[in-house]
Amino acid sequence: MKIQWTTAVISSKSEGYSDAASYLKSYLGKHFDLIEDNINDLSPEQLDEIRKMHNAGIGFIYEKITKSADVYVHNALPIIFSKKSGYNVCFTYWETNKIPSSWLDSINSADELWTTSKWAKEVFINSGVNIPVYDFKLGVNSLNYSPPAKPRGLVKDKFTFLCIGSPSTRKNSQMSVDAFIKLFGGNERFQMIYKSNGPPDARINNDIPDARMLVKDHRRIKVIDWQVSEEDLAAIYDQADCVLYPTSGEGWGLLPLQGIAKGIPTICTNATACTEFAELSVPLNFKWGTKNMFGIYDGCGDWAEPDFDDLCDKMLYVVNNYDEVALKTFNGSKWVNQNLTWDKVGQGYKERLCQISNKLNLKA
Repeated sequence: MKIQWTTAVISSKSEGYSDAASYLKSYLGKHFDLIEDNINDLSPEQLDEIRKMHNAGIGFIYEKITKSADVYVHNALPIIFSKKSGYNVCFTYWETNKIPSSWLDSINSADELWTTSKWAKEVFINSGVNIPVYDFKLGVNSLNYSPPAKPRGLVKDKFTFLCIGSPSTRKNSQMSVDAFIKLFGGNERFQMIYKSNGPPDARINNDIPDARMLVKDHRRIKVIDWQVSEEDLAAIYDQADCVLYPTSGEGWGLLPLQGIAKGIPTICTNATACTEFAELSVPLNFKWGTKNMFGIYDGCGDWAEPDFDDLCDKMLYVVNNYDEVALKTFNGSKWVNQNLTWDKVGQGYKERLCQISNKLNLKA
C-alpha cells in the first residue's frame, strides 16, 4: 500500500504539530511505502505569504503535484482539504466545542477523519461530521522528555515558573504573566522564563494601555522569543520548577504534556484535549465562553476560559506543597513515558492503516 502524507502546517521546530507529524511519518515510514508532501518544501517567499494569511486567520490552499498513491493522509485544517483519487483521510485538530459549519462539506467528502482526542472526536461528530471518526493520540520523545530518577526537587534557590505557548493568544500567556506579577512581583525569590515562538503577546500593566511595557522589561522575567531545537527546548523545561499553561483550547496539548513527561509540576487547563492528561499534575478550573474568540474561531461555539483566581491559588499551592505535587507529577511522568511515546501512540495509526489496506484488498 502506497501512502501520501501531506503536512500542511508550518514548521515550528518542536513547538507545534508539525513536529508531531514528523514523528508520526518517521514511525509509519518503517512499516509502509510513505510519500511525503510537505509545505516546508515551498520557497521562503511562499512560506512568508502563508504565515501572514495564517496569522490573520485566513485559510490558504496548498497543493503540489500529487504522486500516485492508494491512501492520502491530509494532515491539515479542513479549510485546505482537497480530495484526491484514492482513499482520503482528513487528519485534523480543533480547539473549540464546535467546528465551522463551512468545513462540513469538505470533511464529509473524505472517506474518514482522524483526530487526536476523545473530546475532539465528539466535537466533530456533534458538529455534523457523518463519516467515520477515529481518535488517536500524540506523544513525547522520551529521549528528551523522560521522567526523573526520583520526584523532582526545586531547581535552584529561586523558584522558576515557565510560561510557554506565546504568541498564540489562546494559550493565555498574558494571564500567566498577570498572575506571576500579582503573586510574586515584589519577591526576589521568584522568577519567570517566558518562552515565545516569536514576538511575545503579553505585556506588563496590561490594564493600563498607555502604560504597558514589553514583558522583557520586567527584571525577573527572562524572555526567549526565538525558535530552538527540541534538545534546547527540553533544556529550557529543565530550568523550571513549574510550567504554566492556562490554555483556552487544544487539539492535543504537546507543550504541557512535555512538562508532565519530565516530572515538572504543570498547571494546565482541564479542558478540551488536555483532559487526557491534566489530572496527572495540577488541573486548572475553567468555564465555557467566547472571550477573545476571533479569526477562524469566531462563531464556533465556546472554548475554555481558565479561572484567573484558581490559577493564582494553584501557583501558591505548588509553591507551598512542592514535594507533594512533584511526587504526583513524577508518577504521572512515568505513565506518560509508558503509554505516550511516539512509538507507542504510532501503533494506533499503523493498525488503522492496516485495516484500510485490508478493506481495499491492498498489500500493506
